[in-house]
Amino acid sequence: MHITYIYNSGFILEHDSYALIIDCIGLKKDSAEIRRCAGKFLYILASHVHGDHFDRNIMTFSGAGQQWILSEDIRRKVSANSDIHFMAKGDIYRDARLCIKAYGSTDAGISFYIEAGDQKIFHAGDLNNWHWNEDPTQTPEEAVKDEQRFLDELAQIAVEVPALDIAMFPVDPRLGTDYTRGAQQFLDSIRTDLFIPMHFQDKFEAARAFKPEAERRGCRYADINAAGDVVAHGIRKP
Repeated sequence: MHITYIYNSGFILEHDSYALIIDCIGLKKDSAEIRRCAGKFLYILASHVHGDHFDRNIMTFSGAGQQWILSEDIRRKVSANSDIHFMAKGDIYRDARLCIKAYGSTDAGISFYIEAGDQKIFHAGDLNNWHWNEDPTQTPEEAVKDEQRFLDELAQIAVEVPALDIAMFPVDPRLGTDYTRGAQQFLDSIRTDLFIPMHFQDKFEAARAFKPEAERRGCRYADINAAGDVVAHGIRKP
């Protein structure tokens, strides 16, 4: 599996015969990244309706067949057809190539657990410990409540998915000095082979700063230096 970082929380995961396009914004159907997937079946996923995760342009993508898999809150933004599958927490999409289960979020929409071939993959969407401890508008009580919501959701996932091959998870410096707290808690709960940071906009240095913490937890870490970086190539299970 070949993984390319697009921007923020957007990735393209390419298999020999199909590709998963997840939370990609800023791409058009004639973008080089989409053209490279020519001849492959496309699974086009969006975790929720926010503009940094859902871009209407994804509805124009086409390959050797395509299936849109969208959070239920995007339904009002698109015209439904037989190639669109809407998901809410707990829903499952399955076909001959892969299986996708929707888990919850601590903001809008859902997160995605994907079994593709022999790979177990998680894309968090906006699931994170959004504690905002340095925001004066958030009270300490609200911060504790928000953290507990995340920990409760994480505990549910960890029961069913105790180990992952690949995790794409927010490392968002807007949260302040404690911005990696959610990622640390995630890795402490779910054994992960390859951790890929996301949701950091263009703050690449801040994303890379989490590498030592991830590696101390037994992960390989994907260094991302620019949009378009190939963050993993030819992944096979050990």
